[in-house]
Amino acid sequence: MTKDTKAAMRSFFKKNVKKNAEHQHVSIWLDTGMPHFNKAISGKYTGGFPCGRITEIFGWESSGKTYVATQAMIACQKMGGIAIFMDHEKSFDSQLAAKCGLNVGDDGNWIYQHPKTFEESIIYAGNIIKQIRDEKIIEPEIPITLVFDSLASMIPKQLYEKMMNKADGKKSKKDDVNMNDNTALARCTSTYFPTLASWASDFNVCMLFLNQCRQDIGVVFGDNTKAAGGKSPAFYASLRIQLSKAQIKDKGTHERVGDVVTAKAIKNKVAPPFKTASWNFYYDTDIGIDSTESLVDHMLSIGYLKKDSAGKIILNEKSYSRKNIIDNFKLIEKHRIVELLEKWHTENAEKADAAMDMDKEDIPEEELETEE
Repeated sequence: MTKDTKAAMRSFFKKNVKKNAEHQHVSIWLDTGMPHFNKAISGKYTGGFPCGRITEIFGWESSGKTYVATQAMIACQKMGGIAIFMDHEKSFDSQLAAKCGLNVGDDGNWIYQHPKTFEESIIYAGNIIKQIRDEKIIEPEIPITLVFDSLASMIPKQLYEKMMNKADGKKSKKDDVNMNDNTALARCTSTYFPTLASWASDFNVCMLFLNQCRQDIGVVFGDNTKAAGGKSPAFYASLRIQLSKAQIKDKGTHERVGDVVTAKAIKNKVAPPFKTASWNFYYDTDIGIDSTESLVDHMLSIGYLKKDSAGKIILNEKSYSRKNIIDNFKLIEKHRIVELLEKWHTENAEKADAAMDMDKEDIPEEELETEE
């Protein structure tokens, strides 16, 4: 390319093209409370949920979706931000959330609503986040967390009005539920999600859509799990997390005392995709999630910690039980453990990353490479 050509190009852009838009990248992350979960979804142990993007978290009932979202809201408040929760399932336990560390008082950093319809919820939330930014209630770099619980429970206005007419005894033939109503939620997401993605970016919002699972009866082999709400959420979410669970039983009584929750990043546009993280969730609210226990299990799975022939964990050339390791690690500041782990993971990236990969059969079929 000649100097004259370069000069002509510069002149053309200067006269005819408006200034390029700023490059989009995530600079603010909300801690999940579990460093290894942060690593799976953001590529770093100090990361977490991306601000300025939409994240969809879906799973079966009682798989920990609300708990994970609560951790994001806690992290947001700790940074001076505002947490907004749109409770469509009417099942949020504010006392339990407060026990976890969420401020659910009237200090101005907690907004909790019970919207009746999908449209009401979206419009109200958009109005609130725009006012917060327009009136400069908090600094632009301070995040807002907006949680919708859940997408499957967000009733389209047309269906809500039909059901209300039936409840009021004003039913007419036009209030009969038909196929048009069955697809109403998918049409709502298709209409509103492009704007929601724009709001998330423009107003620095970590937008979390919790969602329920459905079974796709057309899938014969592989995972037949899908999320409600049509295809739009999958397109506009930068991060999609699927939660699954397995039982934890007491060794003595054989009673179910909790679940092993596994998170799979089935779509990720902010870090390498198809990573997993697991943690133990106990029904005893005094325990809940023991993040140190789960982090020790993660260290074992990636090879940071190793076991001897007797099943003991080796540390500084000595052998300890799993419980002793967990108790000792709890005495160390977590950020120090994370620093050492991040350094080791970087130096052993190939082995450590491979240990966090999803099983091939769990990767969505459309994401698999086609072999010639």
